[in-house]
Amino acid sequence: MSEQSRSARDLVIRNGIVVDGTGADPFPADVAIRDGRIVEVGAVSVDGTPVIEAEGCWVTPGFIDPHTHLDAQLCWDPTASPTNLHGVTSVAIGLCGFGVAPCPPGGDEYLLRSLEVVEEIPYESTHRGVPFEWQTFSEYRAYLGKQPLGVNVSGFVPHSALRYFVMGERARGEVATAAEREAMVAELENALAAGALGLATSRGPNHVDSYGDPVPSRFADHEELRALVAACAGRLWQINVETKFSRDAAALIDELEPYIAWSRESGVRLTWSPLHAEPGDGVWPQILAHNTERNAGGVVVAPQVAPLPITLLLRFDEPTLVFAAMGWHAALPRFFEGDAAGRLSRLREPSSQKSLREAKTHMPYAPVYDEWIFIDAPSRPELGGATLADAAAESGRHPIDFLCDQVVADDLGTLVEIAIANRSLEGAVRFIEDPNTLIALGDSGAHVMSVTNYRYPSYMLAELVNKRGLLDVSLVVNRITQQPARLLGLADRGEIREGAIADLCVIDPETVGIDRARVRNDLPGGSPRLFQRGYGYRAVIVNGTVSIRDDEPTGNVAGQLLSPA
Repeated sequence: MSEQSRSARDLVIRNGIVVDGTGADPFPADVAIRDGRIVEVGAVSVDGTPVIEAEGCWVTPGFIDPHTHLDAQLCWDPTASPTNLHGVTSVAIGLCGFGVAPCPPGGDEYLLRSLEVVEEIPYESTHRGVPFEWQTFSEYRAYLGKQPLGVNVSGFVPHSALRYFVMGERARGEVATAAEREAMVAELENALAAGALGLATSRGPNHVDSYGDPVPSRFADHEELRALVAACAGRLWQINVETKFSRDAAALIDELEPYIAWSRESGVRLTWSPLHAEPGDGVWPQILAHNTERNAGGVVVAPQVAPLPITLLLRFDEPTLVFAAMGWHAALPRFFEGDAAGRLSRLREPSSQKSLREAKTHMPYAPVYDEWIFIDAPSRPELGGATLADAAAESGRHPIDFLCDQVVADDLGTLVEIAIANRSLEGAVRFIEDPNTLIALGDSGAHVMSVTNYRYPSYMLAELVNKRGLLDVSLVVNRITQQPARLLGLADRGEIREGAIADLCVIDPETVGIDRARVRNDLPGGSPRLFQRGYGYRAVIVNGTVSIRDDEPTGNVAGQLLSPA
């Protein structure tokens, strides 16, 4: 590199510990940035260039979140908060076949109502915040490209939206005709030409629309799905599987085999979701072994896994899925039909507390009180982050009795996070170590009052690397940088090397962690969402621009639309 180019630098990260994304051992180095790219890695003279002092800090590639539902949120919040506060510099949208494009004239309400049911994104907010200044996927992509994006955005073409775009109401219950298949393939090809990653679809039995019917993608026959997969040659497709709740490895493998065969014959990479690990469960080791064999056979298959438990929110001010699933609707019949005073009165009754203690619940919702965590307890803020088991033990009471008393004291405002899936720590570590899985399932933008799994990058660094010492930082960083970049087909990202895009994080390993979840009423119309930020991020840099400094947004945004190479 010439002396002239060495002096023409926009920023130098000095004295850091470079974790370069490849899995190699960390090494001390400076990193110089010019025109949005890394131009030097090593001993760099400053020469008056602005400096980020990184002594003692990890310098990593920016993290890539390959499974979000930010399709709607990016319309009113192009910073993608709070995902951007966890070191994420690039996201993928359109997962599981759900999104806001393509959209036929008059189809916006159906798409948004479906997002409300499947992804728990309130229609009260989306109908205010999503302008639908588009019909095709490429038009939606062009709309996003005009927004002040705080992160880089790539996207799958959502199958249910695509089907509804082509078939209208017929998409909600009928098999496509040959002409409709051809029209879907044509629109998919147009989207791919405009930069889409590939196709995303769902067979998931829990995926129903606002009418309670299966979402459109679940009515696609194999001929339709196979034709759409073939159109993605050289790219990636994603499917949410039908057998995800079966706990039957043979059934899951039987479902996967046709998808793998289509992928092999068309030269397409496959990622599927979700793969969870429960304590004492023999399913996930069988699936990992099967997946290793298929990848060794020449086809790229990446199950999507989570490095932390999947959680839901228990609350008493309005009905929730977890309240019903634990059998509490039966234990407290018509509980939510009464007013607040009536609910509080019932929770005070010893008979009600006894009914909740004895409620018949089944896995994965059976009570594990040392995994129930207080998110908010207005009358006792100090409970935030404490487990129900620990809090109850201090008072000498049964956890349910303690919880009922706390809910009464909080005037129904208590929020409790409950782990309902992926609770095996051994499984989570194995998932991260396996080279053929994809760390994902953060669901950023969705389940706005029940899930904060988007925090997983900060969790892995703070909990699995620093606190428990179960994983090496180089491995963890590789699995959320280079590995997803290659699978998604994003060139020059996910690594620290000369010539790579300057998406970077400067992270203090002594302080990296996660704040407790809080409720913020900042969705359009004032609707609430859980908001859980990360900390320990001295800087997050997107395309050479510092977007986060000392855990706070700088107001500078430089996100771009991404296309696969």
